[in-house]
Parts: sequence; structure tokens; C-alpha cells
Amino acid sequence: MAPRPVYAVLKADAYGHGAEEVARRLSREGADRFAVAQTDEGIGLRRVGVAGEILVLSHAEAPDLPRLRAYGLTPALYDLRQLRDLARASHAFPDPIGAHLELDTGMGRAGLRLEDLGAAIEDLRAAPGLRVVGTFANLSSADDASSPATAKQVERLREGAARLSAAGIGPGLVHAANSAAVFSHRDAWLDAVRPGLALYGIAPRPRIVEPGLRPALSVETRVLTVRRLPAGTPIGYGGRFVTDRDSSIAVLPIGYADGYRRSFSGTASVLLRGRAAPVVGAVSMDVTLVDATGLSVERGDRAVCLGTQDGATVSTWDLATAAGTIPYEILCGLGRRVARRCRPDENPVGGGGH
Repeated sequence: MAPRPVYAVLKADAYGHGAEEVARRLSREGADRFAVAQTDEGIGLRRVGVAGEILVLSHAEAPDLPRLRAYGLTPALYDLRQLRDLARASHAFPDPIGAHLELDTGMGRAGLRLEDLGAAIEDLRAAPGLRVVGTFANLSSADDASSPATAKQVERLREGAARLSAAGIGPGLVHAANSAAVFSHRDAWLDAVRPGLALYGIAPRPRIVEPGLRPALSVETRVLTVRRLPAGTPIGYGGRFVTDRDSSIAVLPIGYADGYRRSFSGTASVLLRGRAAPVVGAVSMDVTLVDATGLSVERGDRAVCLGTQDGATVSTWDLATAAGTIPYEILCGLGRRVARRCRPDENPVGGGGH
């Protein structure tokens, strides 16, 4: 099977990894197609020298058109009224602006429904300032390998692309495959693929090991101080945790303002000297407390909130499970004051620290 073009999805600051750094690294490795959610995200990449196609997936309205054109960004057409607004705004362009047409094949969120495709075709025929260079859909259930929904959505996308071709409007690159579909639904690969989560080394499903995936990001801090507390001592806001023995409590300068969630209180662990130290008490805005009893931890010791230390690992899926959410939300929730630094030993696309 021939290689497909890859749209590297860098929206939401490259899923919390730092979009500019990730884009520059991927560019050096030969990537030349990227996808973002908003016009400003695409402009940010252009301003740091990122070349190639940048597809704006989710929000590109007529007032954005001058900036889209000035920075060479590719808008998505996802609504009949939005398409018409962009058609009017671009009508006098000496050269048409390329656009991808989004079809709603079952997500129910955005995109042109197939029953509206006839009207969209007529609008596109009368829009000299727009040129369709791609057609895509978002898959709703690709992370469920047994769901029949993905095959149905792919078939609807193929049907829509065929109707465009029959009407004399080339669909351009047809794409649907997100990370889960790249691994589990080869029929969804079509003309191009759009990996997001897997691009950062994280499997799109829990407890699934995908060959070749290695997380690009870790979140680390240092022990601020170690408190030696007797049994029966309440700690943290509300005293919601009480020591049941003489304890060593490590204080970490990271909290929910940094994306280390309050819901990790009593549910997550931090790695200290290669051992899992449970989070105790309430995670606060700037501080997290962990039970380091028996670990001989000292001030300044490296603490891994997400990542690997001496063979032990806290994964994004571990944190997502602890918080009752999904890895995407964990990564996108990393705060601005968490510095993004490349690991000096291997210069990866992303790295985290606090």
C-alpha cells in the first residue's frame, strides 16, 4: 500500500506539547502538512517559519479571510452559510484560495450533510475565489475497533467525494483517519491521514500497546521540602487526609494551575526515586503533597508527575483514569507556566517540566 500524506494535527498548542517547537521539529524531519483548529494557531506557526500546508479545521469565518490568504492558510468549509460567506468574500480574488470541504458523515457536530451537498456544489461552481483541494470527515467511533460506525462514515465520505467528482469539482485529497483509525481501520486511510494523539506517542485506546509509540512528553518537578509528621496529623485544605502513621510528606511546587488536577487528590501517584508515591490531601493551586514515607526523599529530588523514572511509569492514561477523563484533556490542560523544554539527551519534539 502506497504511503499517504500525513496531516500532523497541532491544534491546542500541539496537545499541550508546544506547537511551535513540535512543528519546527516535524518540519526538520520532512513533514509538510499540518492541521490546526483556529486561524490564530496557523498564523503562530507561520510566524516561526513553518512552511507547507496548514489546514484550519474548525474555525475559519469570512472576516478571517484576509489573514488566511496573507499567511497562506487553508480554511475548512463546514457549513453552508459559512461557505457562502467565504464565497462572497473571496469572489474578487485574482487567484482562488484552496479550501477543504468537511462532510458530516455521522459525527453530527460540523460539516455539510450529504443532503446539502447539492446546494454546496452549486455554490462552489459560482465561487471563483474558492478551490476545493481536499474533502474530509471526522470519525466519531474509531477508538472502538468493533463499532460498525467507522465503516459507514467512510462509505458516506466516499459517496460525497464521488458526487463532487461527478459534478466536475475535484474533491482533492480525501481524508478521515485519526489516530485510532490509523491503527485499526485501514479502510479509512483513503488519500491522507490525520494523526493527533498518536503523533505524541500515546495510544488512542487504554491498555493497548501500539508498536513504535513512545510518549514525547514528561512532566517533572523537584521536591520543595519534606515534612516529617506524626500519626494523626491532618494535611492540606480541609484536612481531608490524616496520616495514619509517622509519615514523610513531600511537598511539590505544582498544582491545578499547572494542569495537575484537583481530581488527582487520592487517586494518582508521583514517581520519587523510581517508586510510586501516592498523592495525599487536596491538590491545591500551586502545591501537591505526596506520601514519601520510606523512600528517603530529600529536598531537590526529581519528581515525575507524568513519565518514567528508573523503570517505573505514570502514563497519560493513568492520569486520565485517575481524573475520570481522557488523555487529550490531561495534555491540553497543562498550564502556561509549565516550561516546555526538549530533553537534552535526545532533543525530542516535546518535553515538559515545572
